[in-house]
Amino acid sequence: MKQMENKKVSELTSEELKQLLAQKEEELKKEHQIKRDAYVLSRNKLVSALIEQAKQISETLTHFKKGCMHSLENHRIKANEYGDIRSNSKGGFGIRNNETGNLVRLERNVVHEYDERAQQAELLIKEFLEDKVKKKDLKTFKTITALLSKNKAGDFNPSQIANLLKVRDNYNDDRWTKAMQLFEEAYVEREISWSVSFFTKNAMGKDEPIVLSFPSIPVAFSDVENREPVEAL
Repeated sequence: MKQMENKKVSELTSEELKQLLAQKEEELKKEHQIKRDAYVLSRNKLVSALIEQAKQISETLTHFKKGCMHSLENHRIKANEYGDIRSNSKGGFGIRNNETGNLVRLERNVVHEYDERAQQAELLIKEFLEDKVKKKDLKTFKTITALLSKNKAGDFNPSQIANLLKVRDNYNDDRWTKAMQLFEEAYVEREISWSVSFFTKNAMGKDEPIVLSFPSIPVAFSDVENREPVEAL
């Protein structure tokens, strides 16, 4: 093969040209594979480094949140002695530093929904409306029907059902009465999470949130050009 490489191209036989071409292609494949392997290794190291740091930050935030909730719950006990928390608070409250104006808020996040009894209530109301209301009062029929409309997830709107219950005494039909009862019994308030938020006073005297949610931190690529990159492990 070395003798073949020392020859001029014009001196090579067709068979020698094929062999030389095959050799070059094999060399190019190996070179490409080496570069590809180096790229994949670099990519994997970067992902590992970012994930490891993300896990550490997540653990730190989890520990911090637990500590915040514990401290705030202890403060709630003291605050109740002084009436510093509204009596109608459903778990959440905010406390403010009267010197700096800084605010910490504990919020209870809930889902308002209805169980299967609401579906039966809906059927009873629609049957009643078709039978007793539609022909006599089309406007009222449309209004009540609109209150029964559901969102994209197929759930009743609690505020609309609340408006419906405000007129529960408008009819004395058994179907209507039973439906109102079912809607009241079907209402469920399900706790899904607790959140703690923090605010400082800005130059305008307004509450400025301290952003701890990673996606919500306002960073543009123009802001990171001179930052040190995360080092791969």
